[in-house]
Amino acid sequence: MKRNLRICASFIAAGVLIGSLGWTGQVIEANGSAQAAAASQKKSSKEVVLKWNGKVLSQKGILSNGVTYVPATAVRDALGLPIKYDAKARAYTLGDGYNRLKAVVYASKDIGLSVNGLYIGEPGGQIIDGRLYIPYKVLSDYMGVQGQWNAAQKTLSMVPKKQNAITISAKTLKESTDKANIQVRYAQISGLGNDKAQSAINETLKQHAERFIEAAKEQVAEAPSPEPGMEYEFQGDFVVTYNAEGLLSILTSEYTYTGGAHGMTYRQGYTFSLEDGSLQSLGDVINLKGDGKKKLNDYVLKKFKANEGYLGGFEGVSDDADFYLKDGAAVLFFQLYEYTAYAYGFPEFELKLKEWK
Repeated sequence: MKRNLRICASFIAAGVLIGSLGWTGQVIEANGSAQAAAASQKKSSKEVVLKWNGKVLSQKGILSNGVTYVPATAVRDALGLPIKYDAKARAYTLGDGYNRLKAVVYASKDIGLSVNGLYIGEPGGQIIDGRLYIPYKVLSDYMGVQGQWNAAQKTLSMVPKKQNAITISAKTLKESTDKANIQVRYAQISGLGNDKAQSAINETLKQHAERFIEAAKEQVAEAPSPEPGMEYEFQGDFVVTYNAEGLLSILTSEYTYTGGAHGMTYRQGYTFSLEDGSLQSLGDVINLKGDGKKKLNDYVLKKFKANEGYLGGFEGVSDDADFYLKDGAAVLFFQLYEYTAYAYGFPEFELKLKEWK
């Protein structure tokens, strides 16, 4: 199986990643050839000067195959984000807020990245000289970092991302039965200054979590008792993908396992206007009027057909299509098995807002 497909399938099957302990800052490779490969990789890469709030950092980034990587320890020191390392699971966790980045070391060149259990695709991380490097784009998309790249000077200048003046926290609902543990983490906001809008947003997100709990309980009640040591699993979480310019976009993810070869994950996007707490549709953020809808349908179908995992059946993007926002783009997505084989994960189509006005 291709590298990205194998890692994607692993994250889908795992649903959400659990726990982290300790921090060493390094991964010890027992395989000498892996160390040699890392040294060769570093030699073929170019160093990048890193700045935080105008101050040059002592640690350097790496430019490799057009991707800028930042040492996880530099992120820790500059942003104050804690890093933990679970040696047994070979997994790093960066951050302790509502978005937590996890890097799982499958092999010297396979560093799978996820945020709150959500697999975030390629490129993954890198281990160079025993230290973890994270793609800058991942830090920008999920960890509140904004940067400016100077190609001539090979310098990446980073600052905290300008975000809406709200506080986002995570709440948890749990249920335990003799067959399964059920848990979902959901977002709640405070400090909006508009109580009505804030209540509407919080109620929508809480109800989503409650529906997951109730559906899981019903499913467990109807299911036979699991094999010893093979309890059913129901885990829900969320990722904040955009929090700026009066909009808040959250991607929820629910994983269920009730036996069989693998579990299933379902995702849903919520994008809110902070002005009144209303939910936004895809047509509110990109232009789907006139021939806009046909243009989008043609674009998506062309992309699907170019993908070897496409199963057929696409007839058009629905009015209530799932999407989430990120900097400068709306990301349209579909569910597992909806149009592609399981191993290909969730099909996503990044729609640049400037191109789809």
